[in-house]
Order: sequence, then structure tokens, then C-alpha cells
Amino acid sequence: MGFYDGIAGHYDDVVGNQARRDSARRLASWLIDSHKVRRVLDVACGTGLHARELAGRGVQVVAADASEPMLREAMRRAGDAGEHIEWLHTPMEAIAQSTAGPFDAILCLGNSLPHLLTDSQLRQTIGGFRALMAAGGVAVVQLLNYDRICARRERIVGVTRCGDAEYVRFYDFLPDNVRFNILELHWQQGQCQHELHQTELRPYRAGQLCRAFTDAGFRRPELYDGPGLGEFDSSRSEALLLLARSEE
Repeated sequence: MGFYDGIAGHYDDVVGNQARRDSARRLASWLIDSHKVRRVLDVACGTGLHARELAGRGVQVVAADASEPMLREAMRRAGDAGEHIEWLHTPMEAIAQSTAGPFDAILCLGNSLPHLLTDSQLRQTIGGFRALMAAGGVAVVQLLNYDRICARRERIVGVTRCGDAEYVRFYDFLPDNVRFNILELHWQQGQCQHELHQTELRPYRAGQLCRAFTDAGFRRPELYDGPGLGEFDSSRSEALLLLARSEE
């Protein structure tokens, strides 16, 4: 995961951290209050925001990521909450071979699933979620709404600024996938230095993911437009939050 290795130290600046913190708090409260979770797997955990939020409330968390620098950054930020977190260096598609269930909830957030570029990788990953899930557990997957992005050919994902640094996130549209770019700009004394980070993503639509989860043995997923659990509209929603429940 060389793409994330290069930005691990300032990833939260790139994506804008305050809104993500608020979202993580809401999701943690919902999982604890509505699902009484005690053990959670956070797949593609990044800098560990959701893992920390849950662990700080006493939930036992296994946090996994394919990027060692991102895991090191997550561990550095964990503080006392790290006592409740087990850290794993593993890609999503190997998660079932890397830890032992059962988990009350499995999270895959932050537009992580689109890094799976093949049908085989997607089946392995979602099948791994199902194998590790406790009876009555829930998988929570969050990604951007690619139904809308691809229909409108929306190139700009977001622009953030932190001090003298600016980060422009944008897409190039490929025949089947998209190329995700982060243009990193650093201004000093009127001069600009820049660096471009790139990776390929598969723009999964809502219908594709619903079929993949039902094929893996989950109930038909519920679709929402984000952690607030508002109604998902494929033509308008900014993000897709998918909830896939296992049988009791």
C-alpha cells in the first residue's frame, strides 16, 4: 500500500479531521447503544480514528490495515485506548486468515473497499467478514456514492488546507475504474512545492455491493447516506453507508 505509506503522517490533514471525528463518535454510540457491541473488527483502519473511539468506551477492537506506516501512526495516536486494541498488518482480502472471530460488528470505512480491484478480492473480503461475524452481528461499510460520481463524472473529491499545506483530491476516469489522486501543495515564501500521489480504485455501485453481501450469506443490506442513517439516494447522496446483518 505504497500510496498510503507516503501520506500516513498527515493523512488526517488530507481528509479533514473534525468532521470525521464527529462521525466516528456518532457511529460508536450507535453501535454500542443499538447493537450492544463488545468486540469489533475495524478493517482498513487507517490512522485508527474509529478504533480509538470504540476502544475508549471499553469495546475490544481488532484494527487491521495493509499499510505499516498507517498502523504505526494509528498506534502512536491511540494513547490509553490502545490497551483495548489489537493491531494487525494485513490486507482486507486476507482478514479471515489473520484473526479469529466472532465479532459483533465489522467495520470497513473511509472509502476502503474500492481498493479491491477484482471480483475475487471482493468475494474473499466479504466472505471473510461473514466467516468472522457473530450470529446477529452487523457489517458496516462506508464509501463514496459512485452511482452519482460516475454518472456526473465528478472529478473533484475535496480540497483541504492545514497551515501552509493544501491537498486537492481528484479522480481521473479510466475505462472501468478510477484513478484517485492527491495533489499535495506546500507554500513557503510565495513558492510552491508539490507532490502527486496516485492509486487505482474500483467504483463499486450500491447494487453491486448488495449482491456481493447477499451472495456471501448476509441478509439484504440496508442502505443509508451516512452515519446519520438518512435515506440513501443514488442520484444525490454524497456517501453510501451499507449495513449488512448476519442471521441470528
